[in-house]
Amino acid sequence: MKKKVFQYINLLLIICLIIMTAVGCGGKDAQSSGGERETITLKIGGGHMVNGMAYTQVAQEFFQAEISKRCAEETNYDVEWIEAYGGTIAKLPEGLTACQNGLLDVLVNSYAFENAKLFLMNMNYYVPFSSTDPTIVTKASRMVMDEYADVYEDLWATYNQKFLALGPTGAYELITNFPVNSLADLKGHKIAAAGANLPWLEGTGAIPVQSNLNEAYTSIQTGVYDGWIMWPDASYRYKLHEVAPYFTAIGFGADAIQGISINLDVWNSLPEEVQAIMEEVAAEYEVKSAEAAKELDVTSLEAMQKEGLTICEMPKEDIEKWAAGLPNIPQVRASEAEGMGFPGIEIWNAYIDAQKQLGHTFARDWIVQ
Repeated sequence: MKKKVFQYINLLLIICLIIMTAVGCGGKDAQSSGGERETITLKIGGGHMVNGMAYTQVAQEFFQAEISKRCAEETNYDVEWIEAYGGTIAKLPEGLTACQNGLLDVLVNSYAFENAKLFLMNMNYYVPFSSTDPTIVTKASRMVMDEYADVYEDLWATYNQKFLALGPTGAYELITNFPVNSLADLKGHKIAAAGANLPWLEGTGAIPVQSNLNEAYTSIQTGVYDGWIMWPDASYRYKLHEVAPYFTAIGFGADAIQGISINLDVWNSLPEEVQAIMEEVAAEYEVKSAEAAKELDVTSLEAMQKEGLTICEMPKEDIEKWAAGLPNIPQVRASEAEGMGFPGIEIWNAYIDAQKQLGHTFARDWIVQ
């Protein structure tokens, strides 16, 4: 008799353990009711080094840290990060596909190297001589993305991702290994850029070369090319002033062509309260990233000057001549977007108008129709 009682008790204990285990591993609904903490681990990264750009630095120091902090304080979930910056999992041209396929959960990357797929995200490149203030171009870009939310949502869904936040560049200018005091000084010199902004050199006599910052220092040092279209913060981080000690402000503009996205399957698997926090932090990141890009351009230029950088000045007339001599890039690219099925003319005009509303005056009045 006693043996049967013990067997019955043991059976009850086993059943209880099974039920408790099931509740403990039951996903977000079980966690909400059970009150036990669960850890969410996300792989985050992209092609740039975490300390190589303002947008990646702010992603690590604020976006990741703030999400972890708020989730710990406000939910039953702890968010931990596995970092894969600097091309650890995916190099710059591979980031979109890596996140699409789940090799990365969260992508922090530049879209300059994904132009065929993310054409609309590189719209900024196709409106040269935009505002040199990263906060203005970011606000203008956000205004456009909000106005055409369905277009952008569908674009990112094509690659199994949800877009979270923009992370702008600083103001694109010239850094070279020779002085540039006039438009004529560029003739015959090889100037590098990421690719989508190479058309800015049309009509100048310069020879455009597609490259990336990871190879910039050595390429200038060995004479592969003579300079870069780059913003001060990135130039300083990659020590370009050591091999290209001349800086010329042209006013190409800052560009919101970097940012953060998340794998759509991962996003849909997250608890609603974590999703809400992530979206709120992403909006804050967008502002902080733009402010950081603006501030770091100023401090980086000052630091490079202290280390021997020479500031050259191109006359305003030459800059206006440069802008006037370019093809109507916004018109060409907006029409190209139309051919892809996007409302390109509307979107390009919306971006140009948004900058004007925010106080920017273009060196050339771009007409898109």
